[in-house]
Amino acid sequence: MQKIVIIGAGPTGLLLAHYLLGRGDYQIAIYERRPDPRQIAPDRQRTFPITLQLRGLRAIQGIPGLEKALQKHSNRSKGACMHRQKGEPRYLERQNSLLLIDRNQLVLCLLQKLLEHPDSDQVTIQFGVTCTALNDSAQTVTLQPETEKPFMASFDRLVGADGASSRVRDILVETGAMSCEKSFAPDVYKSVFVQGNRASIDPDQASEQASDMASELAIDRIHLWSINLGQRLIMAPQPGHWLHGTLIFPPDNNPLTPLNSADDVRAYFQENCPPIGDLMTPEEAIALLQRPVSKVPEVKCDRMHVGDRILLLGDAVHAVSPSIGQGCNAALQDVQVFNQLLDQCQDNWEQALPAFSAQRLPDVHAVRELADYSFPRSRLMRLEFIFRLTVGKKLRRWFPGLLDSMPMDGIMESELPYSELLNRCQTWVSRVKRSCNA
Repeated sequence: MQKIVIIGAGPTGLLLAHYLLGRGDYQIAIYERRPDPRQIAPDRQRTFPITLQLRGLRAIQGIPGLEKALQKHSNRSKGACMHRQKGEPRYLERQNSLLLIDRNQLVLCLLQKLLEHPDSDQVTIQFGVTCTALNDSAQTVTLQPETEKPFMASFDRLVGADGASSRVRDILVETGAMSCEKSFAPDVYKSVFVQGNRASIDPDQASEQASDMASELAIDRIHLWSINLGQRLIMAPQPGHWLHGTLIFPPDNNPLTPLNSADDVRAYFQENCPPIGDLMTPEEAIALLQRPVSKVPEVKCDRMHVGDRILLLGDAVHAVSPSIGQGCNAALQDVQVFNQLLDQCQDNWEQALPAFSAQRLPDVHAVRELADYSFPRSRLMRLEFIFRLTVGKKLRRWFPGLLDSMPMDGIMESELPYSELLNRCQTWVSRVKRSCNA
C-alpha cells in the first residue's frame, strides 16, 4: 500500500483524497496549515463564493453522492444579471446551470463526505500544521504544528495542493527542481456580505412592495455592477438568503478610502448598487471598512510534477485571476485528469506524472491568458463586450461566421480544453491584450 502525503486540505487536496481512496491501495495523510473548518463558528465561516460550472462539476460528479451533498449548501444559477445605473438590467442566460457555493462550505462538504467513506480509516488529517522542509531523496517532509515540536512524515508520493502560497512549490523552486513566475492580478478586492429576508431576494415569496428588489436580486442569478474607474461588484446568492461577493477595484483607486462611517459606506452602495446598499447593515458596512484589501496572486510554473514522486495541483502550480471564475474549476479538473491518467497507467505514478504535465500544462497556461485577457479595460471595448454577450450571441445563431468567438461562451457552455478555447478566441484575446498595453 502506497503512502500518499497531501499538503493542503482545500478543495483540490480533499477531492484528490476522495479519488485515491476510491482506487484502494493507498494510505493517505493530509496536512493543512489552516485551522479545522469544523471548529469555526458558523457566523465566521463566510469566505468568498465559488462558481462551479461544467469542468468543476464533472470532477465533483466522479465521486458518488458528492454533488448531492453540495446542493444542500449551494444555489443553482441559470445566468447573470448585469445591473445598470440607468435602464433595465441586462440578463445573460446560460444553457448549463452553475453551482454557487461559499469556499468554506465546499471544503466542509468535501471533508465530511471523505470522513464518511467506508475506508476512511485509510485517511488521516491534521490541521494547523505547516510544511517547512522537503527532502526528496529521503522521501520526507518536515511539518510544524502551531504549539508543538516539528515532526517528519515519510511518503511514497507527495502532493502539493497547498494553494498559491505553496511551500512545497517554493522549496522545489529554491532547489532548482522547477521554475515559477509569480505576480499579482492588476486589481484588488474586498469581500462583501449582505443578507435579505426571503421577500427581498426570492420573487416567488415577494410582496408587491418588495417585487422590484426581488426581481433585481433573484437567487438564481449572479449579479454584477460596473461602477466606474475600474470598480465593479459581483454578488452570488447563497443559502439562508445571503449574498456573498467581491468589490473589485484598481490598487490606486479604493472607493472606500475616503469613507469614514457606516452611513458613508451604505451611501456609496445605495448610489452605485442600490439593492445591495438597501440590504447592507451598519455592522457589515463597518466590517467592510475594516476588512483588509486582498491581492490576487498569479502563479505560472514550467511543470506540474518533479521526478517520479512529487505532484503539484491547483493554485500551487497555476493560480489565476478570478475574473472568469476558473481557478477552482481548473484545480478540480486537475484532479479528474490525473485520476484518468492513473487509470490509463494502472496506478504507475512514474508514467502518470510526466504524462500529466505534458497533457495539462498547455491548458493551465491557456487559462491564465483567458483569465487575464477575456475582459477588456477600455470603455469602447467594454461596450463591444456587452453587445457581443447579449445581442451578438443571438446574431451568431443566425449568422455563425459574423462575429469571432468570445471566451466566456466557450468557458461556460463547453468542456473544450482551455488551450483549444484560447486558440479559437485568439483574435479577441489579442485585441484585449493590446488595449491593456496601450
